[in-house]
Amino acid sequence: MTAKRITFDRSLYLPAAVEAAAVAYANHATIALTSGSDALVAEISAVVGDDAEIVVHAFCNHVLHETIGRMRSAAPPEIG
Repeated sequence: MTAKRITFDRSLYLPAAVEAAAVAYANHATIALTSGSDALVAEISAVVGDDAEIVVHAFCNHVLHETIGRMRSAAPPEIG
């Protein structure tokens, strides 16, 4: 597999969520993170024993899931 680069814009994704997903997928692939001022880039390579595209898509879904969960936890409770 050629390394796959995915850019996670900070306006949509929390850096902590990207980092948590990278840790969660460490047994499935090598994931190197590079931080920029407005985005975090994940470079996925060396997928172990799985279909590379499935791992990439699952990783992205995990980042989204982590972001939503963390944002909900940080949001003030609704009054109503």
